[in-house]
Amino acid sequence: MSQGLYTLANDPVRDSLLALLNSIEANWGKDVPVCIIPYDDRLDRVSADIADRENVFLFDRPEVVRKWMRFVVEFRGLYDRYSHPLTFSKKIAPLNYHRKYCAFDGPFDRFIFIDCDTLVFQPLDYIFPKLDDYDVIVHDYQRITSVRLQLVGNLWEILKPVYSDRYTPDTFADRFHCSGFWAARKGSISTKDLENILQDLKNGEIEAFKEMLTEQNILNYMTLKKQFSLYNFTLDKASKYNTGSCVSSPHFHEKDGVLYDRDLKLSYLHYMGIKNERLQQLVSRTEKNLPLDSDDEQTDWKLQNIPYKDIFLHYRFMPC
Repeated sequence: MSQGLYTLANDPVRDSLLALLNSIEANWGKDVPVCIIPYDDRLDRVSADIADRENVFLFDRPEVVRKWMRFVVEFRGLYDRYSHPLTFSKKIAPLNYHRKYCAFDGPFDRFIFIDCDTLVFQPLDYIFPKLDDYDVIVHDYQRITSVRLQLVGNLWEILKPVYSDRYTPDTFADRFHCSGFWAARKGSISTKDLENILQDLKNGEIEAFKEMLTEQNILNYMTLKKQFSLYNFTLDKASKYNTGSCVSSPHFHEKDGVLYDRDLKLSYLHYMGIKNERLQQLVSRTEKNLPLDSDDEQTDWKLQNIPYKDIFLHYRFMPC
């Protein structure tokens, strides 16, 4: 296939997946190919939900899943064995989060990966032509958090022999991005690349990760190791697509079921940091026509304070 979207999902995140798919159909089109990479084998409800959606299908290449899981397991083994004097505890993402890398070996020649806890507000066709000039396209402010968590500084110490002729420690941060929304080309990270990466990690580069190893950190490391050219819409002041995208931004305003940043339509909204359990409870209360206030003040607060909850519910319950 020429181009399409990937997401990562299973039955427990069904509510988010339905909201995402409905937003794509409403604001982009029903003919957009969407491939769901299974988070695990809990897919009965998801399979039923997409049965009548002609352009939505499950990723069915178990050998690709095994390939990437072997890579991540070995990566994590090196991380677990590495001892750093300043490390008191180590944080890792669940193994299956890393299945999103299967997008590099899927059916689409050009693709956008979107986390399923996301809403799309306009056609994303404009992203694919950017891959004529860049290896990776992103749209986020993750670089700010990556600086705060010291990932930028740690990787700079490891990779500055490669990047010091083009970047300073400060501008190097512009290379860092979120793992929830990114576009690339099929095969741009090969099996041989993974072998080389693991060897470099064994030779000492694992030190860059210290106390944290997430699917986002690994994705950034891979794009840096490959020296990919990267375009970030939020660094392009001239772009009409230069907007915020995170649910924690309080200044977006809604019009006809679409969010705007100033006068610019958002491309997408990522419910980053909102736990799936909160969204499940929100949907359950709404389905039962129950108020969000009850005798449980803590639960009430968690539901009432979900940012942009009404627009999430709008797409979750939109007829397909």
